[in-house]
Amino acid sequence: MRLNDKTYDILNKIQRWIPALGVFYLALCHIWGFSYGDEINNTIVAVATLMATTLEIANGQYQKDNGGNANG
Repeated sequence: MRLNDKTYDILNKIQRWIPALGVFYLALCHIWGFSYGDEINNTIVAVATLMATTLEIANGQYQKDNGGNANG
């Protein structure tokens, strides 16, 4: 999997915030009684895990293509 630098950087920044969003929403669910807190939080965690895996694969491919000299 090959991502261009800009796409990788954007996805990396988004992926760092997604788990915080899940915790924030779950806390609000418990405080305010919002519905489906666990379901939405688990979905957010699944998306974050998928994004992290995708970024790790892309980083590995980038390292392989560049002789492992890039900082990732």
